[in-house]
Amino acid sequence: MRAKKSNEAPVDAAARVERAREALLGWYAASARALPWRAPGTTAWATWVSEVMLQQTRVETVVPYFARFMERFPTPARMAEASEAEVLGLWAGLGYYRRARFLHAGARAVCERFGAEVPRGVEALRGLPGVGDYTAGAIASIAFGERAPLVDGNVERVLTRLFAVPGDPRSGPVKKHLWALAEAFADHPAAGAVNQSLMELGATVCAPTSPRCLTCPVRAMCRAAQEGDPARYPEKAPKRAPRDEEWTALVGLHGGRALLVPSASGRWEGMLVPVLAEGAVDPAALGAHVGARAVMEHGVVVHVLTHARMSIRVYSATLEHAPSAGTLVALDALAGLAVPKVTLRVLAAVRSSGVAAPTRRR
Repeated sequence: MRAKKSNEAPVDAAARVERAREALLGWYAASARALPWRAPGTTAWATWVSEVMLQQTRVETVVPYFARFMERFPTPARMAEASEAEVLGLWAGLGYYRRARFLHAGARAVCERFGAEVPRGVEALRGLPGVGDYTAGAIASIAFGERAPLVDGNVERVLTRLFAVPGDPRSGPVKKHLWALAEAFADHPAAGAVNQSLMELGATVCAPTSPRCLTCPVRAMCRAAQEGDPARYPEKAPKRAPRDEEWTALVGLHGGRALLVPSASGRWEGMLVPVLAEGAVDPAALGAHVGARAVMEHGVVVHVLTHARMSIRVYSATLEHAPSAGTLVALDALAGLAVPKVTLRVLAAVRSSGVAAPTRRR
């Protein structure tokens, strides 16, 4: 889709920013959701943790994870001391595990470079593992009150509608324009509140479909609303359908417990999964590597990721002896282990057949 140039004069855009910003600040002060990472006294570290968790994850899902993380890792130093396996174990279920690895690496970098204190300034923050423009802007503005811009999916939607910005926001020119608008909004003594008001509006009012325009505090100055079709923006290119993949999973069973091994796939690197292989692999061949016999089939589990739709044919097999590698786990004792959802689904398929009765902890 070709981008059209906006016909709004720069002076009009600046006036629109100023009017919208004041309206948003008043609305945010009165209507902001009470979220744990917005509580008085929230540290820069807590802001960082919350922003990483909130990327591509709904608020209601994040809240309990955030509470557990802050209880176990109240400071970067506490996380830096922990193993990656423990961090991944607490993260299990949130998905996009690379975020947890980067957060762990970032905590260690803060301890090594900045005396265990989250640094001020966008440039210093950008130098930490996994911290990009958005996360640096969020920490700098929300935690330290710096006039730093940010653009996430919610802000992108609000800005493209408020200014009727045409074109795909992922394209270079449109992305640059949106960051310039965000920078204008953040040029304010209360930059953190401004940025949060933009994100809050996108999350609660300016929804992707069926936006609640009648309750929007900036409706009077929104060009998309004036055009009568706010849902037209942002003008994103169609998403690609997830590609279909065929996989084979083998769950080795020994003494009522299941064998899990560190994933060899970049998708769940360092996490515990059954023996997995891409393609329609002979389960006997998979089992031979772990001393398995009496292979049984349990049907197909479908696991959908952002870019792939995995059809996993699930098998189980009895292990002739305790394995020399991997971890044997009781099927009712997975809490706290670094296991992705795909592991839970594969094990559930085996359990539903009654093959591996759960081993009760005493």
